[in-house]
Amino acid sequence: LMHPIRAVLFDLDGTLADTAGEIALALERAFASLGLPALPEAEVRTLIGRGIASLVERALQRLGASADAGVAIERFEAAYRETVGTTATLYPGVAESLDRLAAARLPLGVVTNKARAFSVRLLERLAVAQRLAAVVCGDDGWPKKPAADMMLAACARLGSAPAETLLLGDSANDVLAARAAGCPVWCVPYGYNEGRPVETLGADRIVEGIAEATGRILGVNPVDSPG
Repeated sequence: LMHPIRAVLFDLDGTLADTAGEIALALERAFASLGLPALPEAEVRTLIGRGIASLVERALQRLGASADAGVAIERFEAAYRETVGTTATLYPGVAESLDRLAAARLPLGVVTNKARAFSVRLLERLAVAQRLAAVVCGDDGWPKKPAADMMLAACARLGSAPAETLLLGDSANDVLAARAAGCPVWCVPYGYNEGRPVETLGADRIVEGIAEATGRILGVNPVDSPG
């Protein structure tokens, strides 16, 4: 890295938390109310990351359904209000890593294309909201990732220069947003990257998880690894 890391931003779905199950359930309920079949959870995973409208519209396309997209989005949002934060779990090591980073006085934030109401409820139910100094969401008025705007807004709220603010993410959207904003970016291999191998995303580093990233950020694990 050309600059020290003075703040850390995280993507939410697929990076901090595994949320695909409850998203798939909400989509199943929404589609059932329209007389449509469910998509398998594995397929729903490939649709997560661009926001609710994109998720629902692409799911309808996968089914070849002619249902009104606006109505389907409303049905999904209603169903997701009931499922958000009910079965989602933090990935291993996330809670401890956030504590370690906070103890090192690194300001932390989340940048997600998910709508604010759902993001805040999810973070609160996962008991990590209090660790975050900034949460920038897909309906806050900024162009969504992969545009730079949400990243820059988060940096401003954390009081950190983009070049010194690391983004930890899981998708091409994250890499492109970080690049556009001038932030370094590391990716985890287990998230929702629309079926793309993580090695093809162009991140500065691939880390096995948030715990490894935290060790590297704090200089505890200086041993380099491929990627």
